[in-house]
Amino acid sequence: MATSSAQDSPGFQLDLAQFLQAQCLSNHVSLPTVFRGLDVLGGMMEGGVLDEGQLTTLLGPFLGSSDLRIVSKSLLLLSRQPRSVTWLNRVMRETDDRIRADLIESIWTRKGPDVERVLRSAVNDRYPRVAANAVYGLYLLGIDAWVDGLDRLVGSDEAAFRRSGIWVLWSSGVPDAPARLRLLIRDADPGVRRAAFDALIHLRERGPKKTGAQADPAVA
Repeated sequence: MATSSAQDSPGFQLDLAQFLQAQCLSNHVSLPTVFRGLDVLGGMMEGGVLDEGQLTTLLGPFLGSSDLRIVSKSLLLLSRQPRSVTWLNRVMRETDDRIRADLIESIWTRKGPDVERVLRSAVNDRYPRVAANAVYGLYLLGIDAWVDGLDRLVGSDEAAFRRSGIWVLWSSGVPDAPARLRLLIRDADPGVRRAAFDALIHLRERGPKKTGAQADPAVA
């Protein structure tokens, strides 16, 4: 319906974007309405009514929302577009840590040099969950750089990064994961020891490695 309306009225998408922006500025924001409208804009892109540049322009104001849920929804819509992800390089420098982590997770299933470039850069992110998601993304793509990234996580001086490394070991379930987790059980940090122990137990219960990401027991 929205795609048909947009084809009949070229200004429909702009009217919709302005309506949603007004909703965002309201004292009583209706998140379901905003989210539904953003989904409609995403559907226009998929239907060929909007190109990627137009969608990026229309979603631009939402990226500056004070509500991180709206920002995250907008960025995730952009991240699902089928072509270039080079825009992520800019967004990754400007947004909330949690949003960057979600963005990296959203491109796990995508391939290409742009995706690899973003993941390689994010491995060095200041936020442990972003770095861990990037390492796991490289693992899923079969790019050897994930090994060095994992080594940096588990060898970090910061306990939060070591816990993130434990999540990668758990999620990947690589053959040497149990041995590395047994070493981390003796870590000086109690949170790291507990996360390593829990991950080791889950790996034993899970049996052979399953495909896809696992729930994150260790990364806040």
